[in-house]
Amino acid sequence: MSQRACDSELFEEILRPMLERGLSVRFEARGCSMSPAIRDGEIVEVQPVEPARLRKNDIVLAKSDLGFRLHRIVMLDPQRDIFVTRGDCGHENDSPISGAQILGLARAKEVHLAWTTVRASFKRGRMLRAAARMQYLLVKLYNGAARRFRSRPRQSRGSLNA
Repeated sequence: MSQRACDSELFEEILRPMLERGLSVRFEARGCSMSPAIRDGEIVEVQPVEPARLRKNDIVLAKSDLGFRLHRIVMLDPQRDIFVTRGDCGHENDSPISGAQILGLARAKEVHLAWTTVRASFKRGRMLRAAARMQYLLVKLYNGAARRFRSRPRQSRGSLNA
């Protein structure tokens, strides 16, 4: 058995009973399929949910034959118990899943702003997420400019004694 399979089994062993008891669960998201909404390494909070209450664009944690996915619902038919998800960076939909495969609804994530961490709701936290994205882009821009400045050859100044 691979290390990844062991990790997934342990994750499910801890996660599923907590969600079934009505508790929210926080974990570190892995992968880039939901970027920029959820980036690799960000802490996400998932709460239990009834599949009948799900709506298009909700981000859900689901388990399929391919493992766990934290993806956005792009199509749903609750009467037929069919849900189709896709990562925000994905070009193709995931295979359809049933409501029983949906473990929870992503409610919020932790956003790092300057030297602090705040909780940003996926429903009402647009401003915080936008501020975090802007901060991320500014840091990236600053680091790129600093790298170019450091790698630029220095020009020696000529002697003033003529």
